Amino acid sequence: MANKRFIVTGGSGYVGQFLIRKLAKLYPEIQIHNLDINQPSKIESSNLSFHKVDLRKKESVESFAFSEDDIVFHLAAYIITPETPSKKGARLAWYESLNVHGTQNLIDAMKKKGAKDIAFLSSDMVYGLPQMTPIKVNHPLSPNGPYGVSKLKAEKIITNFGQQKDCRSIIFRPRLIIGPDRLGILGKLFFLVKNNLPVPLIGSGNNVYQFISVHDCVDALIEFYKQEKSSGIYNLGSVNPPKVKDLMRSLVKEANSNSLVIPTWGKGVKAILHILDAINLTLIYPEQFELADQNNILDITELKDGLKIVPKYDDKDMLFDAYKSYYQSIDS
Repeated sequence: MANKRFIVTGGSGYVGQFLIRKLAKLYPEIQIHNLDINQPSKIESSNLSFHKVDLRKKESVESFAFSEDDIVFHLAAYIITPETPSKKGARLAWYESLNVHGTQNLIDAMKKKGAKDIAFLSSDMVYGLPQMTPIKVNHPLSPNGPYGVSKLKAEKIITNFGQQKDCRSIIFRPRLIIGPDRLGILGKLFFLVKNNLPVPLIGSGNNVYQFISVHDCVDALIEFYKQEKSSGIYNLGSVNPPKVKDLMRSLVKEANSNSLVIPTWGKGVKAILHILDAINLTLIYPEQFELADQNNILDITELKDGLKIVPKYDDKDMLFDAYKSYYQSIDS
């Protein structure tokens, strides 16, 4: 135990901060090392050290001395944010600079020092448009955008590492991660609800669009350490998610808003969004809107049967918790 260390890449990001807080609480005797380009502003713990590391640069990654007993949680990634390049042609290279090349640099540095254990937070976007639901981990992998492509390439690097002698890897493919202080694309929805404006759906809203709580993600990652032989690929999604229209109506009701939830012609809306994206006036990215009117449900049977993990948080509660933190931040 004395030589064990937790290494978190991207620990200053959304999931990373929740993970570090829980690791610090559960294992105060184990040193935690956050490898990131940004230092977290909201985490203080006596067993936490920050290392300014840019995974995109090999020499920067190799400046940190890994060891054989390290447990690595690889969370650092470029995700779909306002910082994503507006020019469609530039997106893949941008994502791959960190998500693929950064992952390779990390694995190379781990190999040099004999580090053997890594947990990776991937994305359900590696599946692309669902060909069947619920989506099992053996579903065909056909990402519908550069973000998913970059995550799939990173998965292959992680899997190859985990298949080497004495090495171990686990890959989690989460649905949309939400929780307190999580905005992103949800910020636009919350703005409409807070200001009693209409909430247009993409499609009828009769489909199911599953979430996963940041707390359930963190618990799954920690199980990689607790279950010393766990490995493989697992989906992360909530249990029994509701239809989109029911989810939105529940949010409006809980928020005491007068917003109306309005179904639309999904194909027409997506055609317009594609045109806007093509001329660099992107409102939301294709990876997001292409799935918005689909039944997008991950099968978590293997998660429950293999790792004995059952997600605890309900989609409606998760969404409202995220809304409350948005509301409080606006009013503060």
